[in-house]
Parts: sequence; structure tokens; C-alpha cells
Amino acid sequence: MGSKLRPLYDKLYIAVETWLLAIGARWEARQDVKGVGPNPRVEAEYASVIRPYWRQFRTRPPKKYWFTLLAHPNRPFDPRYIPDDMWFDRIIPHYNNLIFAKALQDKCLHNVLFPDMRRPVTVVKRIAGVYYDDGLSLLTEDEAAARCRGRGRILVKPSVGSGQGHSIRFYDSASLSDGDVRDIFRQYGDNFIVQEKMDQHPDLARLNPGSLNTVRLITFLHGGQVHLLAAILRVGGSSSEVDNTSQGGYKAAIGPGGRLDTLGMDHHFHFSDHYENGIPFGSVTVPSYDRVVESVCAHAAKMSHFKIIGWDMAVAPDGEPVLVEYNVIPAQAHAANGPIFGDLTDTVLTEVFGRR
Repeated sequence: MGSKLRPLYDKLYIAVETWLLAIGARWEARQDVKGVGPNPRVEAEYASVIRPYWRQFRTRPPKKYWFTLLAHPNRPFDPRYIPDDMWFDRIIPHYNNLIFAKALQDKCLHNVLFPDMRRPVTVVKRIAGVYYDDGLSLLTEDEAAARCRGRGRILVKPSVGSGQGHSIRFYDSASLSDGDVRDIFRQYGDNFIVQEKMDQHPDLARLNPGSLNTVRLITFLHGGQVHLLAAILRVGGSSSEVDNTSQGGYKAAIGPGGRLDTLGMDHHFHFSDHYENGIPFGSVTVPSYDRVVESVCAHAAKMSHFKIIGWDMAVAPDGEPVLVEYNVIPAQAHAANGPIFGDLTDTVLTEVFGRR
């Protein structure tokens, strides 16, 4: 009996998790659109262009506020934007096996899943209450605590979900006592990772040397090949050590050759042509960009349980790509890059919803 019910439990679990994400996305969008103001092009073409396009598929046309929010007046108009609630509730569950997500996204397992990708220096891992070094050799708590001192600036984060950077904490390891480290261990519970804060390439550090500024790439394994759906650079706010836009940071689309778009955007969809220190976004080129894309696409091809993956990559001072983490329920980058699926949109919507 239990084996017959198991698939139903799995479907219910996925449905509830993605439904909650969709609810949150709708609430946040309604708040953000209040500060954006009307988009004349959307007002003029919602009925004549957007609704007819979406009527091709067996789903309701998205609400107008999504296009008001996503279709920036300075960019080409396009009815193919995927609303975030639909992205989380329908698109992601269709292409990704979310039953595997929590285990295979464990940051402590990056060395197992991606052994040939460079990663930040890992000091200690704790998996289900057991301490390890980076190579998964067992450690006692005393040994784990000792490894966390004298390592320069370190960061600690949950290894299963980090909450958009909210749970990441930085420490000066030279000032930590043995008791301080044990207190940190208790705060983070049974699943966390301790890493050295890495240095980054000077071309990215000039925007904000305090945060690790990362390249977010979204890949899509479809039709026997890996498609790069979106590429953005995420830069932390001037007072933040994390690069999340929800923590005051910015994101800017990355074009061919790694050159940034002229406009960056904050968490509330406000655009600017320069970072807080006055550096124009359009003057920045991501170093080793082609190598970063090549590395990510090669590994995305091996992760077939997750057709859509968001990759956060740093660039070391020597130009080497560095895997920070990956996410199988990534946020879209459509506001910076345009419609996420581009020319694949009709195919994707037909696969997910069917045609009328």
C-alpha cells in the first residue's frame, strides 16, 4: 500500500512547495509594480498582442502587471515573458525532478558531483550532524573547530538552502575562540559548510571589492543540447558582502564576449546605468566569460534530472572559473535578459500546456 501511495506523496510535496513559491512571487510582483508605474506599450498592446499570443496554449493569459513589471520601456516589446508564478508552479516542475532537489543541491556534495570544477576553499562540512573535511574524511568536533581558526575571513552558510543570502555569515577567524566556533556550529545545526572568503578577479572587484560578485547563468538541457537561457552579473550593494539583489545588490545582463549591458537593475526593478561608485555597467567585461560558459554547459549536460539549472560562478584572480553553487529552482533573469526561453518559448509552452 505504501509503495502505491509514494508517488502521490511525492506529487503533493512538489505541488505544495511550488505553489508556495508561486504565491510569494505574485505577492512580491504586486508590491514591486506599485513603484514602477504604467508602461504605455503594455497598456496599448495587452489586449491586441499579449492575450492573443497566450490563447494559443491551454492556459490563462498572464495578468497585465507581469508585463508592466518585466517589459522595460527601453527594451523591445515582447509578449513571451514567463511570469514568475508560472515559472515556479508549472515550468520548473515540468522539467526538473524536484524530489531529488534537496539531496543533490547539498553544497557539501559539490566535490562529489563536480570533482573537476574549482570551488572556494572549504574548511569544514557538516552533513546530517557529521563533521568532514572537504574530501569527506571524518572529523571530530574538536578537529572541526580547530580548522576554523587562523583561516583569515571565513563564511558559514547552510548547506541545504541558504535563503537568498540571508543565512550567510562572515567572521574574522583570527578573533574566534574555541567557544565562539562551537557556538556558531550550534547556530547552524546539522547541515552547513565553512569556507574561506575567496579573492576575485580585479575586473569584477572594481565594482564592489567587498562582495564576491558572481556570474549567474541559467542553462536548459533540451533537444539533446544545452541552451544558455540567461546570463547576468550579480554585484553586492556597497554595504553588503553577499551579491543577492534581495540584500541591496544589482544585476546586469551579460552580452556576447562578456560585456555588460548598459543598464543594471536592483531588486525592485529600478534601472540604472551605473553602479553605486559611479562605474558604468556597460564599461565592465566579465573576465574569462567564454571559459565560464563552457564549463557550466559541459556540466549541465550531465545533470539530466534537472533540465533547468541556475549556476553561480565566480572568477578567481588568475581567471579560472569557480563554482560557488547551483540551484535547480532558480529565479529567472528575464528582466535583465528578456523572455527567458527566447525562440524556444512556443516549444516550451506547448510541451508544458499543449495547444488549443
